[in-house]
Amino acid sequence: MRLHARFAFLCSLAIAIAFPVPALAAPDKGKWSTTERPLLDIQQQGPLKVATYGMCSGPQNADAFASSPVPVEEGKCDNSQKFTATSDGPSTGGSCGGFTVAFGPMGDLKPYLDRVIVRADWGDTPLTAANCASARVAAVGWGARCTNDACTTAEWEKLGGPKQRKGFWNTTSKVCYIELGFTSTGKFKTLNLDVIATLPENGKTVRKRAKGWIYASHPNGKCFSTTVKK
Repeated sequence: MRLHARFAFLCSLAIAIAFPVPALAAPDKGKWSTTERPLLDIQQQGPLKVATYGMCSGPQNADAFASSPVPVEEGKCDNSQKFTATSDGPSTGGSCGGFTVAFGPMGDLKPYLDRVIVRADWGDTPLTAANCASARVAAVGWGARCTNDACTTAEWEKLGGPKQRKGFWNTTSKVCYIELGFTSTGKFKTLNLDVIATLPENGKTVRKRAKGWIYASHPNGKCFSTTVKK
């Protein structure tokens, strides 16, 4: 019995050597462009998985983006660039996502402006005290962070979300507050914000116009720091 078992083992070993099992390929993580239109390579991989609140699992092709250089504004304490856009119609994307706003190379986003804010807001008919609490804004922010000093290459990362916020009615100002934002620091080649705005109507959740706001800044040295050096 031992001779038979040993013979069988040697045979199986010889077969394994003659016909090696191919190594499994590393999973393709996908490479997204760092321009205002990062969807190209993602489309080749098939539909994206739907994430929380209807958001996509990756940065989307921009519905609105700065198509010409945005000037750097010199403020009292900071130099900054800002791009804002509101959807023309309901914040409806494809199989996932909504209204996507981007700010990148075409808008001449300056990487040295390393304090970043992306903010989603309601962009439709102003909400009232009656419907404010029923309104929702959902968003997810993405940034293509520079991977070298010259910022010629970058990799996408999530800045925040997906998150959702319901409206809050301020009884003093008589305004519905519903904005939702994410912040980060560092050098970015492109910033991307996906927004969905909704309101219940006749028992159904209806998508509404959404607004996206992207802001990058850096201190210009004109204001004294509160940090005390020892």
